[in-house]
Amino acid sequence: MALGPFSKQDHVEITSLGIEFAVSVVLGTWAGYVLDGKLGSGPWLLVAGAFAGFALGFYIILRAAKNMSRADANLKKAEKKDGRS
Repeated sequence: MALGPFSKQDHVEITSLGIEFAVSVVLGTWAGYVLDGKLGSGPWLLVAGAFAGFALGFYIILRAAKNMSRADANLKKAEKKDGRS
C-alpha cells in the first residue's frame, strides 16, 4: 500500500503529534476544571487551562516541525556531499 510521499515512520510521528496535542488540551482543561471546583472560581480556570493546554500542544507541534525540518536539511546536505543529488 502506497503511503504517498511519507514513510510509515512519518505517519507514526504525525499521529503521535496529534495525540500529544489532544492530550495536552484535555489535561489542561481537566486541571482547570478541578481547580475551579476546589477554589469555586467559576469557569475561569477551566478556560485558562484549556488555553494553556492548547498553547503547550501548539508548542510541541512547532518544536517537532523545526526538528523535522532540520533533519531534512541535514539529509539533503549529506546527499549533496555524497553526490547523490
